[in-house]
Amino acid sequence: MIPGALLLLLLLGALGAPFAPGARGSEAEGRLRKKLFSGYDSSVRPAREVGDRVGDEKDEEMSTKVYLDLEWTDYRLSWDPEEQEGIDSLRITAESVWLPDVVLLNNNDGNFDVALDIRVMVSSDGSVRWQPPGIYRSSCSIQVTYFPFDWQNCTMVFSSYSYDSSEVSLQTGLGPDGQERQEVHIHEGNFIENGQWEIIHKPSRLIQPPVDPRGGGERRREAVTFYLIIRRKPLFYLVNVIAPCILITLLAIFVFYLPPDAGEKMGLSIFALLTLTVFLLLLADKVPETSLSVPIIIKYLMFTMVLVTFSVILSVVDLNLHHRSPHTHQMPLWVRQVRRSPLQPVLTLNPNIWLFVQVSLLPPTNFNLPFHRPEGELQLLVECQSAKVFEC
Repeated sequence: MIPGALLLLLLLGALGAPFAPGARGSEAEGRLRKKLFSGYDSSVRPAREVGDRVGDEKDEEMSTKVYLDLEWTDYRLSWDPEEQEGIDSLRITAESVWLPDVVLLNNNDGNFDVALDIRVMVSSDGSVRWQPPGIYRSSCSIQVTYFPFDWQNCTMVFSSYSYDSSEVSLQTGLGPDGQERQEVHIHEGNFIENGQWEIIHKPSRLIQPPVDPRGGGERRREAVTFYLIIRRKPLFYLVNVIAPCILITLLAIFVFYLPPDAGEKMGLSIFALLTLTVFLLLLADKVPETSLSVPIIIKYLMFTMVLVTFSVILSVVDLNLHHRSPHTHQMPLWVRQVRRSPLQPVLTLNPNIWLFVQVSLLPPTNFNLPFHRPEGELQLLVECQSAKVFEC
């Protein structure tokens, strides 16, 4: 009993299918497709005359992907909706109609195809609209002079690859007021904010090819250029790079406040130098490899490394002088000349100390002391240490 009921339902469905509400529309759409594409060649440009141009209206939307909004008019795909049972639009595969080969000229990966080949919408007035998504990687010259407080101007240049301006005319998309858009349109609902960059300006311009005054036969192409002016968010580099570098520089300065005999004096200087080297290597991985300009922060790190290197050298000299004694070294002649020069008050040299070092290096016979009285020698040296230069 049940198989017979199923067979009856199938027969009723087969008989009732032609009388379904959408069946008449499907048949009319099929007849319309057959009429439109009878003798239609998708490789032929939709122009009535050889000298006619095709208008290409182009919009761009930017989220995580780029969507091209291409719209043009194909007179061969127009019909009267009243004659076709009220059908006002059709969706047709992209391979079936003529498509403007608008590509990204400043392509960086050599891929000129769209990411998804979707259908085109054809209206009764002959207007064709195609909105393919794409993932584009355009070339952008990076200026790193003020890194990480820099901003970049990246452009996306779209133009027809096969047709010149006499065959295909480009123009930017129309806004709600009917005027051409002067900037890239971004859907706020689909836009995801980037953690490193922010868009501060996004104009668009139609680039007209210059006219050759000599009347040359070179083919000129129109191009639509979209500008994305973006600014870097410097908070990450302020917290993780710039602030630690400033603190390390202050540590290198305080090395000179340590006493000469402190064992941590050299260790602190070398620690500051190695830390700045690590920060320099980290920034080298972030900055593009270019020799056109050097970032200011790299110059600052290099200058700081030079200062810290000098502090290490001066610490070595300071330790060497601190551990010298009259029994191992003799005062150089240039030090004596500096002591007698006008720089003595500036350098805050104590003449008694210098005189003590000089006198202690002289033989005891210069002071008319017998060799069997060492206590007299010691007494005279102590007296000369506390006396003035001219008195001793």
